Amino acid sequence: MSKNLKHIILIVGVILALNIIGNTVYKRFDLTQDQRYTLSEATQHIVADVNSPIIIDVFLEGEGFPSEFRRLQTETKQLLEEFYAQNSNIKFNFMNPLEDEANRDQIIQQLNNRGLTPMQLTVQENGKSSQEIIFPWALASYNDVTVKIPLVKNKLGASQQELVTNSVQHLEYAFADGIGKLVHGKSKKIAILKGNGELEDQYLADFLTTLKDYYFIAPFTLDSVAIQPENTLKKLQAYDLIIAAKPTQAFTEKEKLVLDQYTMNGGKSLWLIDAVAMEKDSLYNESGRSIALARDLNLTDVFF
Repeated sequence: MSKNLKHIILIVGVILALNIIGNTVYKRFDLTQDQRYTLSEATQHIVADVNSPIIIDVFLEGEGFPSEFRRLQTETKQLLEEFYAQNSNIKFNFMNPLEDEANRDQIIQQLNNRGLTPMQLTVQENGKSSQEIIFPWALASYNDVTVKIPLVKNKLGASQQELVTNSVQHLEYAFADGIGKLVHGKSKKIAILKGNGELEDQYLADFLTTLKDYYFIAPFTLDSVAIQPENTLKKLQAYDLIIAAKPTQAFTEKEKLVLDQYTMNGGKSLWLIDAVAMEKDSLYNESGRSIALARDLNLTDVFF
């Protein structure tokens, strides 16, 4: 066998060996200075928990995208590729929701009704200015459940470039949060205390709307304490957390006993207390002054 033939056989053998190794051993390297494509440990745990396919539809496709938002498109795609590399159950595709021009207005209305609010952008090209509508959202579906994932992190007064930069930094959290909702679901329950002059629902709406994506929430009153304290305590212990939002009426001794036993048995509570009775409308008088009085809720010993 000639020397050249031996070299050819050796080269072919090395190439075959590298191909075999390449098909069995897979590794990605993040060479960016800020390690932007390295998932955080918390995100890796969430991604690892996905044990059946998650389909993610990203609405960042179409013509007329400003260059800044093409960057958001690229960064989103690279992040989802990293998710897929960690767990092949996470699948994604990019689509243009406004591709059907004939039904454009109807599609915009349908997406808007689902809570996917559009964004209107100013596009500057060849010295001309035009308006484009995009939907910076993704929909993730898992076991017949779908969640919305916002891709733009709004910042008051920011330019389009600043908006995209801020959104790119927020992408990993946005997708990890959405996937976490699908995989882990809601298990813990929160009781919103009522009956002692707490804030009305309209003043808690934004707070509770955010919480309801992660927890079961229900109102809870202590009215039955006077008659059935043990039964009230048993029902209260079914909740992982109680929230008392600005009570204005004093708690009775029996109510305090139930709350104390709930806490002593491992219950958690969040008390939003205003210890001074002074509302803004108290200043709506000719002098613009009023007297601030202490608000006694009969809770000092409980907190102590």
